[in-house]
Amino acid sequence: MLVCGGGGFTTDVREAVERNSEVYITGEKVLYTIEYAKFVGINLIVGSHTFTEVFGIESLAKKIKDKYKDIEIIRLKEEHLETEKTSLN
Repeated sequence: MLVCGGGGFTTDVREAVERNSEVYITGEKVLYTIEYAKFVGINLIVGSHTFTEVFGIESLAKKIKDKYKDIEIIRLKEEHLETEKTSLN
């Protein structure tokens, strides 16, 4: 099961288990998400909130462009905390 963006609730993980998913992929997590996934035995993959949403938005933009050929789609380049190198110094 894939929950783009913020799917870090244990209720979301429980739904994935109830749907017989083997893997739960999301963009956010908390300690409870990690521990609950371990408890119920589902594989957990955590991306980032931003980068798990990008594919959905790109897909929507392509569908709009296919239907309305005269629309120009422009992707904005943004800086993201997830890609910045940080230092504790």
